[in-house]
Amino acid sequence: MASIASEDASSPAEKPSAPPPPPPEAAAETQPPSPEAVADASATPTSVSDAAPAPSTDAAPAPAPAPAAAAAAETPVGEGGTPTMTRDLSLSALDIPIPSVSSIGKKKGPTPPPTPPPEIVKEPAKHPPGVFSLFLSSETALSIGLDKDDAKHESLHSVSAQKVFDDIKNRGAASEFRPLKGQLQNYWEPNFTFRYITDDRYLNNDNFEIYATYDSREKLLADIAEAIAIKEELEGPRVWKNLGSDIEVDRECVKASRPPIQMRASRRRDEFYQKFTLKDRDALETWSSSQMECRPFKDPSFDKFFAEQDVAISAISIVADKGSQTIQQRARNNLAQYEFRQFDPETKTKVMGSLDMGSFLKFSKPLYVDALQQNEVMDLYEDDFATFADEDYQLGDKTTTAITEYQSFSDITYGRSKMVSAVDWMPGRNGIVAAAISDSKSFDERMQIAGKPSDSYVLVWSFLDPIHPQMALESPSDVFSMRFNPVRPMLVAGGCYNGQVILWDLTTAQETVDRRHKRQLEDKSESSSKKTSEKAVLVLMSLLSSAKHSHSSIVSDIHWLPEDFQMSVKGQMVGNRGLTNFLASVSADGKVIFWDVTSKGEPELSPEWSDERRAAAMEGEKYKWNPVVEITLASLDPVKQVGPLKMAIHGLAAGGTQFYCSTEFGEILNADVTSPSGNNIKSIAVCHHGPVRALLASPFFKTVLLSIGIWTFALWKDNVKEPIFLSRCAEGYLTTGCWSPTRPAVIYIGLIDGTIEVWDLLDHSHQPSMIATVCSCQLTVMEFWRISSPQFLAVGDIQGILHILEIPRSLRRTSYKEKVAMGNFFARQQAWVVDVKNRSKERERQIEKAQAQKEILKGREEQFFKLCTWTEEMEADYQKYENECRTKFGAKAA
Repeated sequence: MASIASEDASSPAEKPSAPPPPPPEAAAETQPPSPEAVADASATPTSVSDAAPAPSTDAAPAPAPAPAAAAAAETPVGEGGTPTMTRDLSLSALDIPIPSVSSIGKKKGPTPPPTPPPEIVKEPAKHPPGVFSLFLSSETALSIGLDKDDAKHESLHSVSAQKVFDDIKNRGAASEFRPLKGQLQNYWEPNFTFRYITDDRYLNNDNFEIYATYDSREKLLADIAEAIAIKEELEGPRVWKNLGSDIEVDRECVKASRPPIQMRASRRRDEFYQKFTLKDRDALETWSSSQMECRPFKDPSFDKFFAEQDVAISAISIVADKGSQTIQQRARNNLAQYEFRQFDPETKTKVMGSLDMGSFLKFSKPLYVDALQQNEVMDLYEDDFATFADEDYQLGDKTTTAITEYQSFSDITYGRSKMVSAVDWMPGRNGIVAAAISDSKSFDERMQIAGKPSDSYVLVWSFLDPIHPQMALESPSDVFSMRFNPVRPMLVAGGCYNGQVILWDLTTAQETVDRRHKRQLEDKSESSSKKTSEKAVLVLMSLLSSAKHSHSSIVSDIHWLPEDFQMSVKGQMVGNRGLTNFLASVSADGKVIFWDVTSKGEPELSPEWSDERRAAAMEGEKYKWNPVVEITLASLDPVKQVGPLKMAIHGLAAGGTQFYCSTEFGEILNADVTSPSGNNIKSIAVCHHGPVRALLASPFFKTVLLSIGIWTFALWKDNVKEPIFLSRCAEGYLTTGCWSPTRPAVIYIGLIDGTIEVWDLLDHSHQPSMIATVCSCQLTVMEFWRISSPQFLAVGDIQGILHILEIPRSLRRTSYKEKVAMGNFFARQQAWVVDVKNRSKERERQIEKAQAQKEILKGREEQFFKLCTWTEEMEADYQKYENECRTKFGAKAA
């Protein structure tokens, strides 16, 4: 058998080209192996076969190996006794199968194929608690911020939990996280931890692990930290190797070349606790050539200045609008009676005369009397279900909640290159509105055309004809204020640019318009061209104030006085005549003038005059309209002049004598009509910067005023010298504004950019609740039509267009107890103003107290400096005592 092995080993056909190297264990041995060991090694088969059983251990010992095999098994020794590397040509090393003993001498047959190794069945690993495996596609991984290419290199990844929940919500059943929805929804951490699977330990082709609990994630991090600690402990501390840096460090070190110099600094005792003053000094004055290299110079182009800025800071709490609805189940006492009970006459008499019945009637009488009064006041036949649809609107529905333009009026004949300066609705007539058209020129442009004749008009429009005005009221000057008489609508009063007050009577013109409209309705076959060819009815003035007794500036506001307000020539209150015949005009010249429309005089006519002369005398009488009372507002400051612009006359109703005016300097003043001219102003409050564009009283609270400046608007209350509410500064100029006629908490503000801000003070008091765009130019005036539904707002702009806006239900419908809530709001604001004023006084007292304490500390400091100041004699005594101590203790030490 050994000879066969040597034969096979020496056969050139089966000899491998490169025998394998010896194992490490054999190379490490210093003694060569024995021939018996080589034979045993060569006799061990490398593969197991059924035809070649393993030889028995009781067999005879094997013969000596062949010379070739022995030579191969011997290990040569090199010089110095060290073993050299040899080739192992044994059959086991060459991986050649060894034939059995029974096959020797027989015919060589086909070699059977080798038996494959047994298949090892791998069991899947179990998921740790709180850990789940899943397969993520590339699209899903990118959607949650996980790159699969980077995941192969980085084992742990943190992914936002919100992205995982959004993927489940958006993709639904197609989401890879959907099977784990129940396990992931209780996770409260902000991020999930993912781990890339590289060995398919769960045998389900999943590529990621997700840690869905806090404990599982912390256990993973603890295991990783423990493994890193064990690895660092096995590696041991790293040994520092010197690569020559110590030479560089030693070269950079500063070494002393001489011993240190000792110095001693001292100063006189009297120099202690001295006052010192720090001053700014130019660098040129302290320059020294021995200490400074660069010579300083003074730059003439450089100036130091301080930039100051007034910044207002308001700290408010965060407000959140929330609502809750609770269905309350409470017990009620129910009673059912199927048949009434009848008392006999004696029992009835006894019950009606008893004390209990008297007490019951005494208690219940006020209740049913109140109920009967409510039945008289309230409309019992009102359909409550008709108002349900007004509340059924959705937020964001522009057809319901947005302010829309119902109609617009403009005329190219009268209103070209002009602006709307005043607007008012005719009372008692539906859809009739008047707009004053004036030139939009500056003061310099008006000075260039001063003295030239020019006409201005007030156009009366109707909803029936949006193209042509019904009437045109002629005026010798531009009209900047205009009002209809509330009792007699056919009388219209206006204030002109030249300071005169004008009055029109529309009775004749209205009859003409009514006849024209009636004729158009009767004649149905009349062509549309003939209908539109009719021009506006021209109305001439009825009265014009005399220039001598008029204002010397623009009549900026005009008002018809209440019915119960009448004045005599001496300025005294007289009895009521039942009609509104008085009006008041105000101008920036500081005058408030009261006019009586019935004071037109009759001229003295001579019997010898002709009819033409009599007509001319009657015509000239209307130019001699003189005022009844003229009041000059005198400022409390004799140097400053009062320039009133707007007027509020709500205080003149019910027998009152006080009124309010706004000035061009941002002031709100309170005056009395019965006081003498030099002492008629009761109080002046400053709030706005610049002229006050509007001053209006609330239609629900007569003691509350609205003032609109160029930047802010404010709310005032009677007998309060400061505003109880002041809005934030707007982004553009405020030009006009008004109260809502049906909502106590709603205010409309017009801006220079053509928008309207709607402020609901019960909703938001720091910002407008709605912003509506009317046009792209400046808004000039606005006025409400005094009807509840539908509600229209007339807005004029600087291009001469009159816009009619329709107000939605949400802005015209009064909410539940809105007036009461607004009254509480005004009361809180007034209390806040009083509290701020009191706190300001307390703050001033605290400042004075702090200043007094500062003065005391300053005096103490000066006294301390005086006590610590040494004189020359004290310094000489101290030096003498110090020398004696040195001499005495120096002698003892010696």
